[in-house]
Amino acid sequence: MSGAALVAIVASIGNLLQGWDNAAISGALLYIKKEFKLESEPTVEGLIVAMSLIGTTIITTFSGPVSDWIGRLPMLILSSVLYFASSLIMLWSPNVYVLLLARLINGFGVGLSVTLVPL
Repeated sequence: MSGAALVAIVASIGNLLQGWDNAAISGALLYIKKEFKLESEPTVEGLIVAMSLIGTTIITTFSGPVSDWIGRLPMLILSSVLYFASSLIMLWSPNVYVLLLARLINGFGVGLSVTLVPL
């Protein structure tokens, strides 16, 4: 495999994870509502979906200048660490507030990858 093809494959993984996250949360939301008894809380349900996008919006404002200063590779590694950590936190969330925090951290990982990968 040529170097350019490998770079393209690795770079596309960040965007794949963003799409996967958006698709997976819609199916998981049915079970999350039952687990945390959110049937009568549509605002919290909306926040669970939106927290990833809020995190993405926040981090994209800073990721360009910070990656110029630190470098793209460390920032992409940080993006991967944030994805991994947020996945574990979401998996073991004891309450909805920890889940919301994990979704925000996940958004930070998404924001870093979608900002840095096209560069």
